[in-house]
Amino acid sequence: MKKFAWIAGGALLLAACGGSQDTRVPVALGSLVTPASAPWLQVEQDQQDVEVRGLEDSLTLKPTPPVSEVLQARLRHALEPAYFTDLVVHCEQVFAEMRVDTEATPANVTLELGTHCAINARGLGSDKTYHVSPSMPAPARGDYAKALAALLATGADDIARQLRADVGSTPH
Repeated sequence: MKKFAWIAGGALLLAACGGSQDTRVPVALGSLVTPASAPWLQVEQDQQDVEVRGLEDSLTLKPTPPVSEVLQARLRHALEPAYFTDLVVHCEQVFAEMRVDTEATPANVTLELGTHCAINARGLGSDKTYHVSPSMPAPARGDYAKALAALLATGADDIARQLRADVGSTPH
């Protein structure tokens, strides 16, 4: 029994010393959330971490507020002027993931951001999935939290432009 304990302890020590690390980094995104009065536009709220792929070690970003709340605020702000009577927009299935391409020159980071939105205007509706992939040079010193904030603002604004065009083409 003693032998088994020594072997198990040794295996745990080896596992702790080698292999990749799983790092979790908090990301403050409160500056991206501005008040807007567009209650007719809702994004389903979901606590979601953002995985950063393409690195040697595992990196998970933990945004506060969540990506879905930031997306809702940015969409509400951008689409508020496009409102017309009986317009309702509901978005769900928010997806966010970052990829680092270390083989590119210079290395870059891309955010995959998407959501599915339903536009309902006076009983007429449409559904569409929106997807954007904003990119930028990889951040110095691996500051992926700052990169997430910049790419999320750009991506949410790109989705807002697409959604606003679809709302504008909706019969009203």
